[in-house]
Amino acid sequence: MKAMIGGAIAVLLLLLVSKAEGVNLVAYLSHRGLHGEISFSQHDERQVLIASELETTLQYPDQAWSWAIHQLPVDYTIIDPRDRCDIARLGEQLWSFDDDLGYLMLPGNESTSWLNTISLTGEKGLWGKSLVLHDPNANVRICATITTRDGSEDHLAEARFTSPITGSIYFRWLAAKESNHSDTLIYSNLFHIRDQSRKMGDPESTEHAWKIYVTDIFESDAQNAEDNCNKLQLVFDPQNRGVDKAIGDIDSRVGPLRISTNSQRRKFPQLFNDRQLVLLPSDLYGPSRKLYVVVFDPSHPDTFLACAKIRHHKPLTARALVDGGGMRGEVRFTQRSRFEPTWIQANFASTANDTFGNENYAKDVASFRVNQLPLKAYAAPTPDYCHTSGDTFNPAAVTQQSIPPAGYGTQDQYPIGDLSGKLLNRNKKEPHAPFLPGQSAELSGLYWDTFLPLQGPNSILHRTFTVQRYNRTQPTNITEVPWACGTIALYETNRPYQVPILSAQVLFRYPIVGRILFRQPKDEPWADTAVIFEYLIHADGSTINNTANHRWAITNEPPGKDFYDWQNRCVSTGPVYNPFKAAALMGKQWDEVCTGRSHELCRLGDLSNRLGLLDIAGNKGEASQISRKMFVDQNLPLSGSSSIIGRSVVIFDDNGPKARGERLACSVIGGYHRRKAVARDWYSNGDPLTIKGKMEMVQQSEYDLTNVEVDFKGLDKNSGYHVHVAPVEGDLEFPCEDSTVYGHWNPREVDPKRSPQPALGSTDQYEIGDLSGKFGTLDGVTMYEQAYNDSRLPLFGYESVIGRSIVVHKKEKQRRWACSTLERGYSPSEAREIRAIASFHHPAGYAYGYIRFTQLIGNDNSQSDTIIEVKLRYPGKHDRNVTHNHSWNIWVNPVGVDATVPQVETRCVAAGYVWNPYYTQLADPLNHDLYRRECGPDNPLRCYVGDVSARLGPISIGSRRQVFTDSNFPLEGTVSALGRSIVIFGPDFSGHRFACANIEPDHDIVKYINLKKPPRFVVAQFLEDVRHVMGLPEWMLAIDSRNTKPLHNDACIQILIHFKGPSAHKIEQDFSRLLAVGRLDSPSIYIPGYDNSKRKRTLSYRTCGVRDPNEKNVKVLFGSGADRKQIGGTGRMLSLFCLLALPMVDIIWRFIH
Repeated sequence: MKAMIGGAIAVLLLLLVSKAEGVNLVAYLSHRGLHGEISFSQHDERQVLIASELETTLQYPDQAWSWAIHQLPVDYTIIDPRDRCDIARLGEQLWSFDDDLGYLMLPGNESTSWLNTISLTGEKGLWGKSLVLHDPNANVRICATITTRDGSEDHLAEARFTSPITGSIYFRWLAAKESNHSDTLIYSNLFHIRDQSRKMGDPESTEHAWKIYVTDIFESDAQNAEDNCNKLQLVFDPQNRGVDKAIGDIDSRVGPLRISTNSQRRKFPQLFNDRQLVLLPSDLYGPSRKLYVVVFDPSHPDTFLACAKIRHHKPLTARALVDGGGMRGEVRFTQRSRFEPTWIQANFASTANDTFGNENYAKDVASFRVNQLPLKAYAAPTPDYCHTSGDTFNPAAVTQQSIPPAGYGTQDQYPIGDLSGKLLNRNKKEPHAPFLPGQSAELSGLYWDTFLPLQGPNSILHRTFTVQRYNRTQPTNITEVPWACGTIALYETNRPYQVPILSAQVLFRYPIVGRILFRQPKDEPWADTAVIFEYLIHADGSTINNTANHRWAITNEPPGKDFYDWQNRCVSTGPVYNPFKAAALMGKQWDEVCTGRSHELCRLGDLSNRLGLLDIAGNKGEASQISRKMFVDQNLPLSGSSSIIGRSVVIFDDNGPKARGERLACSVIGGYHRRKAVARDWYSNGDPLTIKGKMEMVQQSEYDLTNVEVDFKGLDKNSGYHVHVAPVEGDLEFPCEDSTVYGHWNPREVDPKRSPQPALGSTDQYEIGDLSGKFGTLDGVTMYEQAYNDSRLPLFGYESVIGRSIVVHKKEKQRRWACSTLERGYSPSEAREIRAIASFHHPAGYAYGYIRFTQLIGNDNSQSDTIIEVKLRYPGKHDRNVTHNHSWNIWVNPVGVDATVPQVETRCVAAGYVWNPYYTQLADPLNHDLYRRECGPDNPLRCYVGDVSARLGPISIGSRRQVFTDSNFPLEGTVSALGRSIVIFGPDFSGHRFACANIEPDHDIVKYINLKKPPRFVVAQFLEDVRHVMGLPEWMLAIDSRNTKPLHNDACIQILIHFKGPSAHKIEQDFSRLLAVGRLDSPSIYIPGYDNSKRKRTLSYRTCGVRDPNEKNVKVLFGSGADRKQIGGTGRMLSLFCLLALPMVDIIWRFIH
């Protein structure tokens, strides 16, 4: 009764079953040289059959165990075997098998059975308890939860307290069809998080009444915070038994709770037995009413001290999909609760999946591992990609010298991530299907693992699963090298969909640069949160040395401008975030109270004390080794009333200058959202446009797979479909040709001639954009619906496909048939898209064209990557010069007439200097060698924000369009590129300023016009004439070629016009005026210092009304006495009036961005 259980378990309610003859129970053991299972099943009405299937290891061949049943289940999130099986955690012994069955002796009892009169369920039953084996000679214990073999029978629910007491309540019950609930076992072990010495006279514990309450049917979670107990008024009483007799009146039946006032000094676990408490799944996940556990204040019996909602827990399921090097497969991990081991389902084969390929796979595979870190997204194109996930996950620090050969030890003897070591040739009772039985290192089929948690501080979620292969290049020194790898991601139970993950990021920019990513299941603030440190690097130039042991915390407020102050830095962020009002015990400091073993006493924002200290690298070469880390925290909500989003992360430096203070750096915790790309606005490449439908791509973060859904209709003898380099130019007659969207998107330079046949290879053997190669063609279908996951189709980072295009090909000669731009998919209720342009249209300038920018701004002010399209050539219609390697920057000021001066020394001088809003390398600004070493695509935050070419690379003039993705190019907020200028330098990395243009908003207004067709009318000539009169470049006035159609027996033509650029509103108005009166006296856009005296001011084209202009007898009745002459005159007056006063438009709508 006085034994302790782990800090994660506060109260355990086990709803047991009395008439469950069909329940089969089992305890899985793999510890201290003993591996296998002991099962319990009903033999007859009185006796239970106990059967063993055990193996010993070579290291421990002779074993003798005392075996007994203890109160509490095993917590498998604890990975230290001694701590896990501590009697203080497992509670007192209920009974021993030694007297009836004797010691468990091995060898001799590997496969043995016994009969005993013990019960499977009920108050004295086995289910939900722990089996403890004790070696009295070595004083070693091994333990396992006694659980059901059929997981569908087991249910778990939790009520977690946060303030002013902490802990969890777990409800666990069986749902076998032939069973009935008969009694409830309740285990209690709760703690105060505030000092009780003044209030209660420093007792060791306090006693409390407690009940289960139910919400009113009209209440909803959206109306009330879950920790608001004031909304609870009704004790749970579904049978209307009355006061103190309801099911929810637990304390009236079993007595009060004891809650420890100092969990570090003493804990007070309690055991109750309640035969009347019966909870059903429908009580927990009904649509309206919710159940809460309420604990009352001992000094004021009618006052609630704390309450917690009861939540039904589903099993955790994770999957890692790997695809590379000609092999493909997945491993699935399932853990029903923290009190049970994890199940692993492995399924791998060659991509061809034939006998020859599968046997070669089985010969080549060497091992399977879980590595300690997620993959480094930027390194995806490199051969070392899988190496970026670090070493094998080994939080227990198992030494290499002590690890037995694979399959020859028990699971406690291997690192957590060494799956092959723990599982090879084990779990023989489970189904397996290897290609070369007994001759290979392959894992295939079903396994269980008692040291592989999916929750808690040592969870494997968000880490990396790798498959190793043998490297036989040196026959005398065969080694293992990575074959393929993938992230371990959460999936919905028994469904192929990823669990939606809510992410938040922290970007440090001064005086260090770095990135932290927080990840938690969406709308589950009680779930574990992964904290991923991608890198931390000193960036102000003051030091190039590594620094260690930095404290860090989450504080109340977002930072102000004092984030770069030389004194009192980051004080605006406030104190450590403490929403639950935890208080240090009398006479103790926080670092004494808050530790990894007593995290329940910590302030929520005190991360260094419960997770560990940070290291900061002096340079990017050591950043991965020094500063890249991952933690898992059990109390770090990203949603709900205590969310950390919008607050700050502060990194401390206890050895810094006194004037600055102890705070080194701070930055806000901002939203970080999924990316979605959609292709649905189709263009024909000269053929009739019959394709309908769309393609959608969704990626939750750069660490996740991209989920692709294809829904094509109206196909006609098609074959391939691919992502191509550039977006579609809709004003072209043949917009899908190689001359405009170019070839397949292939940044990793895969040779397509060496790619396998479609759908017969792994994704790394195809170009990134070759979707039909990776997943199958469109051959022989008119409708195509498909969904797949692609680990090599990024929507984040430099290789992103957003802003490029999808092209569908004909089977005959692979001719291009239809195409669509891959645009961002978003809801206006979630975000809005910002567009900007740097337009190089000065006739006397040195570059002609544009650079377009688009960025998605979330409603929480989060910013996506910026997509940049570059289309530049030399001025002059027939100038075909091509130059390469032009550096390009954002400079602080806009430019004017200085953009076209002949002398390069003074050209673009008004732009000022490179934009550096975050004071990168402020302490050593002239050390250019240091800057060039540290700034680059692999360290973009170390670059000046304006140094675009250092992050993305140079651009070309006169060549093809280029599309880039930049994570550090803001278009909105206090730090924005709008209103500044782009400066392009000379070719071949010249240092001379070559051309420049201002970054301005880019609007898009769309308008239909009906135009009279003169003889030999050509749309392209019409556009050229209009642009000449209005003084516009072609990218500010364009048409949508799909919507051009004849009217009135070809006497008129309807055209859809796009007015674009910063002056789109004025251009649209001038265009309407020009067509109405046929004249425009001044150009629509003002060019400083330029006056085109040769500009034509008149235009001969006229609009067409809704009536056919060839129809001569127009009948317009203005009264019974009107004659034809009067009507004709009036008609001419009306025509003139319509021409002058009404728009020449049948339909107008606008898209203003």
